[in-house]
Amino acid sequence: MKLTNKNNLPIQFVNAVNTDYKPTPHQYSVTTVLNSVRQTLLQRRHTDEIEDDVSNQIWAILGTAFHSLLENTKESENELKEEYLKQDLSIIDESLKGYFLSGKADLFNAEEKKMIDFKTTSSFKFLIKDFEDYRLQLLMYAWLFKQLGFEVNEGEIIAILRDWQKSKAKYDSNYPQLQVQKVNFTFNDNDFEYIENFIKEKFLELKKYEEVEDDDLPICNEKERWAEPTKYAVKKKANKTASKLHETLEEAEEHLKNLEEKYPNIYEIEVRPGSDRKCSEYCNACKFCKYWKEHYATTGDDENE
Repeated sequence: MKLTNKNNLPIQFVNAVNTDYKPTPHQYSVTTVLNSVRQTLLQRRHTDEIEDDVSNQIWAILGTAFHSLLENTKESENELKEEYLKQDLSIIDESLKGYFLSGKADLFNAEEKKMIDFKTTSSFKFLIKDFEDYRLQLLMYAWLFKQLGFEVNEGEIIAILRDWQKSKAKYDSNYPQLQVQKVNFTFNDNDFEYIENFIKEKFLELKKYEEVEDDDLPICNEKERWAEPTKYAVKKKANKTASKLHETLEEAEEHLKNLEEKYPNIYEIEVRPGSDRKCSEYCNACKFCKYWKEHYATTGDDENE
C-alpha cells in the first residue's frame, strides 16, 4: 500500500501503520477470508497501487497500540498469546493442497478451553448486536487450534468502544452501559462442522477466481456491501426530519394521501437513495472495482479520495 501523510502527522503515526506486507500466493488469513472474494482478490492484486492517508488510519493506530500493550503483558502457564498458526487445507479437500489458512490469535486459555480476541470498535456495533463476524473469526482460530490437538469450547470478544459516551449511557438503557464490553460464544461439534465447510467453500471460490480478470470477479452481495436500501420519507415540506420512513414508494404515497385529507399541501415525499457503505467508505480496493466505478465514481461519491 502507498501510504501518504497529507496532514503532516508525526512520524510515529506513520510508522505505526506503515508495513512492507506482501501477500503470499495461495495463503489467506482468517480476517481476510471474512471479506468478499472480490475485495480479497482486488486487494491482493493491487497492493502496490492502493493508496491511503495516515489520517484515515487513526483507529487502526489505536488498535495497534492496544495490542502492543497486550503483547507486553506476561501470559500465565495455561495461556498462549499472539500465536501464529498456518494450516494446509488439503486436510479438508485434496484439491486445496498448497492452500493455507493462517491467523494470529490474541489469546488462548488452555485451562478454560477458550479463544479470546481483543477489539476496538464502535458503540453502534453493540447497539445493533451484530456479532456474526466475531463468531466466525473466533471459530476459525479455534479450528486452527483444534488441528494441533487443543480442545476449544468457548470464544470471547473483549471490546473497547472507541466512541462510547458516558452521557448516552446514563440516559439510554439500550446504549452500552460500559466502555468495555464482552461477547461470549460456546462452540460445539455442529459449529466446527459449519466453520470447516465455510473455510472449504471460501477457499474453493478464491481458487476458482484467482486467475479471473478484475471485472469478471463476482460482485459482492448486499450484505458484503453493507447495503442500505432506498427509503421514502413522508415529511413536512419545511422540515428535514421525516414523520415516517417507508420501505416502498407505494406505502409512502398511501401515507401522504391520508395526510393530505387533513393537512393539504403540508407534507411531501422525499426519496432517500440507498447506498453501499462498504463500497463508498471502507473498501480500499474500490478504485479497481467495476461496481464502484459504475455506482460511485461517476456520481462524485468518492469517499476514498
